[in-house]
Amino acid sequence: MLSFIKTVAPIFLYVHIAAGLAALILFWVPIFSRKGGVNHRRAGNYYVIAMWLVVSTAVLLSIKNVIVTNYISAAFLGFLALITARPLWSGISILKNKRKLDSKHLVIDRVLLAMMIVFGGTLIFIGFAKQGHPMANVILVFGVLGVSNIVEFIRSFSRNNKILWLNTHIYCLCVTGIASHTAFLVFGASSFVGQIFTSHWLMLPWFLPTAVGIIGIAIANRRFNAI
Repeated sequence: MLSFIKTVAPIFLYVHIAAGLAALILFWVPIFSRKGGVNHRRAGNYYVIAMWLVVSTAVLLSIKNVIVTNYISAAFLGFLALITARPLWSGISILKNKRKLDSKHLVIDRVLLAMMIVFGGTLIFIGFAKQGHPMANVILVFGVLGVSNIVEFIRSFSRNNKILWLNTHIYCLCVTGIASHTAFLVFGASSFVGQIFTSHWLMLPWFLPTAVGIIGIAIANRRFNAI
């Protein structure tokens, strides 16, 4: 069993990397193309497919890490898959619901939020238990991020089901773009980035995609809502 896992794991990794690179390129096409146009919809569909490949292979690699007893990597990669899956699913589901969220959407969203809260608590426990490990502090930060979703989970029971569907669609898919660009800079291009940024500047790849993404969300909302 272990030898089989070691054989197929590189395949999952290659698919994960290839899909991630494709998503990085495809992400920008819908942003700069006409809303609802052929290029916007086609590139958007391909982007979603690529991102689901990224998420699914991340889950498989996380399971592999559990089997080989690399629990910290398994927990971290699994959580990254989860926090990417929720906005990816929600951003597409919003298009089907538009003006008002149906009960199915709300139930699935609450389940995903609950999973993020529980997973976040688990990461906090692992982070404290594994102090001294190079990933301990990162695990703690992401654990707090996961637990913080308890606020949105509680609010989901009291908010009005009517939404600004276009803004939410843009926000959710841009969040997945932030996640993919952050993963690329922090992990995929780590050796290259490490040569450019040193000392405390090494934290820049963690925060730069988020800062750019927030500005991008504001621009996209203004541009697409004006069409």
